[in-house]
Amino acid sequence: MRIAWISNAPWSPTGYGQQTAEITPRIKADGHDVAILANYGLAGTISEWSGMPVYPHGLDPYSNDLAPFQAQDWTQKNAAGWTLTLYDSWTFAGPGYEDLNMASWTPVDHSPMPPKVLQFFKGGKGKRLAIAMSRFGEQMMLDAGLPREQVMYAPHSIDTKVFKPTKSEIRKELGIPDGAHLTMINAANKGNVPIRKCWPEMLLAWRTFAEKHEDAYLYLHTEEVGVANGFNIPRYLESINAPMDRIKAVPQYPYKLGLPNTVLANLYSASDVLLSTSRGEGFGISVIEAQACGIPVIVTDWTAQIELAGVGWRVDGQPEWDEHQLAYWKVPNVDLIIQALTDAYALRRNEESWAQTQKACVDFAAQYSTEKVFAEYWRPIIARLEKEAAPTISVAPAPANRAERRAAKKGKR
Repeated sequence: MRIAWISNAPWSPTGYGQQTAEITPRIKADGHDVAILANYGLAGTISEWSGMPVYPHGLDPYSNDLAPFQAQDWTQKNAAGWTLTLYDSWTFAGPGYEDLNMASWTPVDHSPMPPKVLQFFKGGKGKRLAIAMSRFGEQMMLDAGLPREQVMYAPHSIDTKVFKPTKSEIRKELGIPDGAHLTMINAANKGNVPIRKCWPEMLLAWRTFAEKHEDAYLYLHTEEVGVANGFNIPRYLESINAPMDRIKAVPQYPYKLGLPNTVLANLYSASDVLLSTSRGEGFGISVIEAQACGIPVIVTDWTAQIELAGVGWRVDGQPEWDEHQLAYWKVPNVDLIIQALTDAYALRRNEESWAQTQKACVDFAAQYSTEKVFAEYWRPIIARLEKEAAPTISVAPAPANRAERRAAKKGKR
């Protein structure tokens, strides 16, 4: 079976790029022909990665001017292929997608499921199947009226050979004392209407927490000044009089080039808690990565985060209407974040409880290892797609040769 996979390029330092890198080689290893259609991470040329062609993105922000036609070209060479997407499904707009058989591995980070997402799964002339990346997203799809047979589930996954408790020297490199309490935030800094990752709430909470704990440090793994229409973090920290001498950030140039996951695993392992209280998450891979490295997490009690915080704290908040998606986010309560940070501080100082916590984190995250996820969820999904594969366009039969025409005439007599 031929599969056109539309998402970020597999070398991209993004959550979608990482998932592309985890899943597509395994689909190929099972005997299928996979092409990656990059909607981010490659421009102007066709490349190759792990034996698979990688096609460039177009001029449209979501590559709608190019990706559907690349998918048609790839899948219709055997007239029975599928287009698999890993991105917000409402972005796949345009007539080029109409005739494709599409299975969309899509995030749902609101409640209820936004109408634009539902519209995608009800459209098109070809088959359209939904692959939820969280149990929350799966339930939202069913609640929105998608039939059970149209909805499947496969969570995001990680390489647990990389993301594991690791002896780290990064504190020394960053100038953070061994006995200090280190909070890590690993979140994208894109968009500011609203700020989905809740940077102001998280930073204000940490600043207030740090006022009472002189050994509290903060590490920021993100782009700092908001070049992607994001949030100017240093400016905000100065405005709230945060202790700048206790705040460290990833060097920006290597971060933008893309740091290897081994560095990220070292950073998690050097930390005491991951703070990740966003307005909503389709999945939120950093929460699983941190736990795989033995670090508890603080998340908002909302969307996929509810099921991913196996060990840590879930903070409540205030519902907020998102006019763009016509559904609800949740803004985390700052006081509850402060309390969670205080609890995390106390936990770290109890060595027996800390050892038990680290083991519980690793055990919980093990269910999201790529080997386990691919075997339990992706192989059945691909088997179903192969079984249901049908021509996405009508293919005219080859003209009969002379012998066949003579035989046909004799049969009529």
